[in-house]
Amino acid sequence: MEDNRKRKYKRIVLIGMPCAGKSSIGRVLSQHYRLAFYDLDDEIEKYAGMSIENIFKTSGEAEFRKIETHVTEMMANTEDAVIATGGGIVTKPENMALLKREGSLVVYIHRDFYKLATTPRKVRDKRPVLREANFQELFDLYKKRLPLYKKYADVEVRNDNGREDSAARIVKVLDGILYETTDETALADTANAPSGVRSLVE
Repeated sequence: MEDNRKRKYKRIVLIGMPCAGKSSIGRVLSQHYRLAFYDLDDEIEKYAGMSIENIFKTSGEAEFRKIETHVTEMMANTEDAVIATGGGIVTKPENMALLKREGSLVVYIHRDFYKLATTPRKVRDKRPVLREANFQELFDLYKKRLPLYKKYADVEVRNDNGREDSAARIVKVLDGILYETTDETALADTANAPSGVRSLVE
C-alpha cells in the first residue's frame, strides 16, 4: 500500500562506531520507508577508484579524511535517502555541518561496547582503524567518539539484539518523528526527551 504521509525530513543520516550496524540497519530502513540507500564508504571507494584499505595504505588516514569530507559534501543535499556514514565522520565538525543541513535527521546507532569489541575478526579486518586495535585502544576510541555521537544525534537508538529486532524498534521510534502529525501524545513524547536526543530506545 502506498504511504501518502508527508515526511518532515529529506534524509536519514546514520552515525555510530564501526561495526555498530549502520549499513545493515540502513538498508532495512531504506526498504521500509522506500528511500534510496547510500553507504558513504562505498561512495568514497567509487570516487577514489580504490578500496578504503588501499587509501589508508597508499595515502594514510589524513588523506582519507580529506576525501571523506569531499564526498560528504557531494552527498549532503541528497534527498529521499538513508545515508550510512563511516565511524570517524564525527571527528571533523565540517562533516557534521554538512550532514546536519536542513532536512536531515541524524540517528546515532549505539551498540554496546563489549559487542563491538567481540565483533568477529573477519568483520573488523575490513575496517582499517579497527584492524590493529587491541581492546584498550578500541575502548579509548569508543570513549573519544561517544560524546561526539551524542552531540550530533537528533535520535539515539540501541542495536544490541540483532539487525531485524533493532530495525523494528528504530522504525517504531522514527514513525513518530519522520511524519507530520497532530498526535499530541507523540509530540509530548519527543518534547520530553533529553536535550539533543529526541528519543532513546533501550
